Amino acid sequence: MRVLLIEDDEAIAELLRQSLTAQHYLVEVAADGQTGWDLAETFEYDLILLDLMLPKLDGISFCQRLRHERRSSLKPFNLNTPILLMTAKGASSSRVAGLDAGADDYIVKPFNLDELLARVRALLRRGNVERSPCLEWGQLQLDPSACQASYKSQPFHLSSKEYSLLELFLRHPQRIFSHGTLIEHLWMLEDTPTENAVRAQIKGLRKRLKEIGVEDWLETVYGLGYRLKAAQVANAAAAVGEADIPQQPTSLSPYSSIPTNPFWEQYRAQYSDRLSVIERAVSALQTNSLSEELRQQAQREAHTLKGSLGLFDLDDASEMSGQIEQLLKTDLLNQPEQANLLELTSKLRQAIQPFPQTQSPSTTEKECSSSTSLKKLALPQRSQLLIVDDDTQLLAFVQSMLQPWGFQVALLSDPQQIWSSLEAVKPDLLMLDIEMPGTNGIELCQKIRNNLRFGDLPILMISASNDDETIQQVFMVGADDYVSKPIRAAELVARVIRRLEHAMVLKKLRGLEN
Repeated sequence: MRVLLIEDDEAIAELLRQSLTAQHYLVEVAADGQTGWDLAETFEYDLILLDLMLPKLDGISFCQRLRHERRSSLKPFNLNTPILLMTAKGASSSRVAGLDAGADDYIVKPFNLDELLARVRALLRRGNVERSPCLEWGQLQLDPSACQASYKSQPFHLSSKEYSLLELFLRHPQRIFSHGTLIEHLWMLEDTPTENAVRAQIKGLRKRLKEIGVEDWLETVYGLGYRLKAAQVANAAAAVGEADIPQQPTSLSPYSSIPTNPFWEQYRAQYSDRLSVIERAVSALQTNSLSEELRQQAQREAHTLKGSLGLFDLDDASEMSGQIEQLLKTDLLNQPEQANLLELTSKLRQAIQPFPQTQSPSTTEKECSSSTSLKKLALPQRSQLLIVDDDTQLLAFVQSMLQPWGFQVALLSDPQQIWSSLEAVKPDLLMLDIEMPGTNGIELCQKIRNNLRFGDLPILMISASNDDETIQQVFMVGADDYVSKPIRAAELVARVIRRLEHAMVLKKLRGLEN
């Protein structure tokens, strides 16, 4: 089944993509409403998972436009494509507006993954009577809700692609699938295989089913493609209703094992960036210099945090974000309200900064190495890094970590030479140790932020101290990220790449504004 996921929060989008993929859905992700619209116009999807608040084209407008276009356009739209709307707005007016605009169902953030996936299954069943909980061919049975295949009541294992192929044939017993149609349904655009690769997958599925006793189930229609043999197609089980939606998550859920903490570790810095916007607004409020633009931006970030943090089991942080959002909606805050806003922001920083749990180094190293090896190709050539630390051995060690990635690395062991080094090197990113003789990295970071020439330079702080107070100070003075000692290569490379990519995006946006 092909799902279009339109979500601008990268962490939530990735979490949902992983969860849906684990259920053997083919997922394509769009980060804004317009990109999602372009995809929906071009390809046919079985379901659209749509966020309410999106850049370029919001969820309500998307629904209205999609339903109107599909009534009036000659393009090959599927008129029955179900839309599941995701929103952090719990107000009934928002839900009513979404349903009136054409959404088939809605779910409020933060939501339980079990419930969301059950709603997806329910919507797919509504859209097509063949999309029932169990699919059968003789004694061969497929249970999409549990992602389990069995023969004569005995479960057996299939690879992800084999499972998807079998499900597609069982769902459409009368249809002939050509190689091109199979590719369109079961492969992403960037992973398009050759026809020989498709034949190999079909051959592998036939061989696997033959091993357990299932033979002569798929016929080759020469010149056209493949079709499930009609003589032995069993009727699918009757569709069930909304009772399928669980009220409580179960430990035996096939998707409950999707790890949320690695996602939090990967995207924590991005949520920290969102919180930094709120902190800037609170600081400006204390000096009566808060602009309307910054207030609205901070309000949007609080809204996003409210809807996202709960998915990482940070329920208290999600609730605090909601309180901050409400306070930021108030035009004039009295002194007690300002004090409450400051306290909530400080508590929220403390809540989201530490990792909820940590992984073993080997697992994290492997994940970071895998992700960064992919990102390496997208980095600007010969990015220049300046690393400032009084420990020369550490400098050499860090240099050995970064140079294999193509970075040009300049080392500075005397922080008193920082300004001349900045002028000479003109770095794309600065790494600063916090504890250095004769100076303090936090104070130095603050001075650089106040400098007109280097104020926008990405700064990554390094320290052996990982207490809450130090970390809070780091981000309050304007640092972009923080790495604790001992430094692990994979984590360091991943953070450097993320900061450089973030800086590139900001530079492009400023270029567009000018």
